[in-house]
Amino acid sequence: MNLKFKPIRFDPDDPFKSDRLDRKEEILNLTLLAQNVDSPAVIAIDSRWGTGKTTFIKLWEHHLKAGNTPSLYFNAWETDFSEDPLVSFLGEMNEGLKSLIGASEETNEAWEKTKAAGKQIAKRGIPALIRIATAGIIDADKIIEDEIAKTAGSLAGDALDSYLQQKDAISEFHSALTEFIENSANGNHLIIFVDELDRCRPNYAIELLERIKHLFNIEGLVFVLAPDKGQLGHSIKAVYGNGIDADGYLRRFIDFEYKLKRPDISNYIESLLLSFELEEFFTPRKKYQEFQYDYGHLKNVFIVLAVGLRLSLREVEQFLASVNIAVRTAKENQFLFPALLVFLMLARHFKPDAYQRYISDEGDESELIDYLYQIVPEKNRKKSFECALIEGFLIAAKKDQFRTSDSIALLKHKDVIQDEELDYEEKQYSETVVNVVKRPAAMGHGVNLELLTARIDWLRRFEFLDVEG
Repeated sequence: MNLKFKPIRFDPDDPFKSDRLDRKEEILNLTLLAQNVDSPAVIAIDSRWGTGKTTFIKLWEHHLKAGNTPSLYFNAWETDFSEDPLVSFLGEMNEGLKSLIGASEETNEAWEKTKAAGKQIAKRGIPALIRIATAGIIDADKIIEDEIAKTAGSLAGDALDSYLQQKDAISEFHSALTEFIENSANGNHLIIFVDELDRCRPNYAIELLERIKHLFNIEGLVFVLAPDKGQLGHSIKAVYGNGIDADGYLRRFIDFEYKLKRPDISNYIESLLLSFELEEFFTPRKKYQEFQYDYGHLKNVFIVLAVGLRLSLREVEQFLASVNIAVRTAKENQFLFPALLVFLMLARHFKPDAYQRYISDEGDESELIDYLYQIVPEKNRKKSFECALIEGFLIAAKKDQFRTSDSIALLKHKDVIQDEELDYEEKQYSETVVNVVKRPAAMGHGVNLELLTARIDWLRRFEFLDVEG
């Protein structure tokens, strides 16, 4: 029994074998852009939280490694315990670029010079050289002049020497890093992926951006950032105040933005179901005629609702993790009504008031049916067996538990069936709804709404932790 989603493992020889979201074409095109763009350059992958940016850039990085293109993946959040992002960044470069660093004596020497200069910069600190005002990035030389003017009278020669040494260290750092790239990358750009920037503490995130802009503005370097711009904007304002134009600030760092296309999540959902081994769980239940189609109903209903609700990949993972736990608490011969279970779980999250009214003695199904119609537009609904299945079970659950007469919703569908002027698809949809309403009673087992809601409420005790963006 697998209760946990298995992280993607990439085949080093064929990374796209693990591509669940059909990202290959995007990555191949972006690779050509990164290899041919005038460097230095910063590319931002723009997509909201939970849409698979981390998986995307990890897949991209594995593709580059498979093609022997120099690259490095840097998870900023895993290193924000460090006081200075330059220290942690150089440390990760030292580990991640070992194959390039050890390629030749010249490369080794250039890298040692780069580290030595970087240590000097980090040791002294360079707030005056990379400070960014709320109006935008200030020219480093102008800052030095201003700082020298302010300190010359009070700190005299020591202050002047310190600033000049910092400037010399940065110049040496640039020269050494340029030499390293020229000797190690064989004419290719070195592509560095920076992930999870928006999850870092604000000061660390901003300082890392500033280090990238001022210290790594080197020919042959291409940075790929994968931030949630909204969250990163909050970090910028936390550091520089609410008056700063966060978007304008970020534009000074970023040369290109690329918006990830919204993937067809059907294949992704199927792969998650395989990862959770849910089909194996449902297989023994197929010996009971009433449960023959339970797995198919669960999968297809979830796909329809996930597409209609435009769930993020993270939301898909978390809801399926909940579904996985909910169904595994059922005995082999116990009715689950997975189509209704899945819809009610989503309704409880997105429409909690309507959900509570539905499960109460006084409520009926009309409000949740209206919500279902919002999720599945009319042009798709008439052809959707899954939508009719959900609606039928919504009616059946209330009919079986709280009343004996037909509800307004059921009477409407019976009228549609009798209306000769309506089109075939509409009549067919209503016939499916009516047949679904009849089905539990025909099987000699009604829909136990109380048991279903108890199962859903039990899930509130679980917390699904995020591991990847």
